[in-house]
Amino acid sequence: MTGKTGNAVLADRMNAAGLMQHELAARLNEHIERLTGRPGTIQDRHIRNYLTGRTRWPHSRQRQALEAEFGCTAEELGFVPRESSSSAAVRATPEDSVERRAFTTRAAVVAAGVVLPAARNSIGLSDVRRIDQALDALYQEENKLGGTSRIEGQFLGWMNHSLSLLNSGRASARVRSLLYATAANAASTAAWAALDSHHQQRAAQHLERAVTLAGLSGDPEAVHRAWNNVAMLAGQRGRPIEALHAAQAARDSGMARRDPLYASHAHVRIALSHARIRDKQPALRALGHAEDALARTDPAHRPTWLAYYDRAELHGLAGIVHQRLGRPEQAEARTHQALARLSPELTRNRVYYTAQLALAQLDQDDIEAACATADRALTTAGTAPGSHRISSLLDDFRRRLATHPSPLAREWLLHTTVEETAE
Repeated sequence: MTGKTGNAVLADRMNAAGLMQHELAARLNEHIERLTGRPGTIQDRHIRNYLTGRTRWPHSRQRQALEAEFGCTAEELGFVPRESSSSAAVRATPEDSVERRAFTTRAAVVAAGVVLPAARNSIGLSDVRRIDQALDALYQEENKLGGTSRIEGQFLGWMNHSLSLLNSGRASARVRSLLYATAANAASTAAWAALDSHHQQRAAQHLERAVTLAGLSGDPEAVHRAWNNVAMLAGQRGRPIEALHAAQAARDSGMARRDPLYASHAHVRIALSHARIRDKQPALRALGHAEDALARTDPAHRPTWLAYYDRAELHGLAGIVHQRLGRPEQAEARTHQALARLSPELTRNRVYYTAQLALAQLDQDDIEAACATADRALTTAGTAPGSHRISSLLDDFRRRLATHPSPLAREWLLHTTVEETAE
């Protein structure tokens, strides 16, 4: 809350995101440019004024930028509206505020009232384009490093902004459809970020919203994305049949029927779901469909959010399919191919597949190779702070290595434990 002691809520959110004052100022200026088309002018001193409580209620554009950055309302960031500053109510904890605003329809409506300037009376394609540009930048960041709470919050902020446009002005049927689609896509990717950091309950609530918004949009791409992430969440929760059915819904969507890239994306998700229940022939058949469809795609035309899904990614996912089916030799071969083809900037994926390779080698009792591969994964993981899925994979590797009688296994576990303790 704000006051003589300053805005502790904002300070906590900045600390959690690892943001210094100058970094937050730069990010807010980027948000302002995306929202208005003109560069922002926020400086370090503005951030200091927020933190000390000297600025209790920022100007409209500054509030919009803050809400887009942190994915919640200005009040939930510890700011006090001028009309209520003398009688501010007792606030919930930051964690409760995040839960409340991120997962309920009521929170989205509250956010809609503060994101958009009151003077707007019409909404057009330029508004949609600005949101899409902001989302594209976030997709690229998430693809490189993985899902974080900060990125999750930013996607939710843009979802709320899209909904605020729908609730605050007049728009044509086409623009309404596009805004619902952008809101659905932002919610879907927020769910993916939550999945990547193993916050399954948050992911489920984001996805419930994404499915509803995608349905309202009538956009087949938004529907495909929502069902794909529903399949991923169900798999993480140990619900393989639900995951399979969600992947089949993505395959049967209009987008997969019209574009082989989306068809391939859905088929590989089906293969992963069948492999999870050791249903070998359907898994391999779906994997073959995924490979055939991907061979028919045009690499020059793919949306930013699917830029990661290429031949390298399909090799990596195929490796997981073979690993789940108890075929570690095939899993190792496909994962090697994935790592050889993977784009250098996709750090999160490189660490993930390196860890998968170590598991495939461990399943073949190649302890020396497995430990060396795991060392590479640990070294690279320091540059990919976002993904808790990677941490889980490496923990799984340690647990399984600990049951192996090899002295080399014990030595590796000892030296990695010592290194982590020293850090």
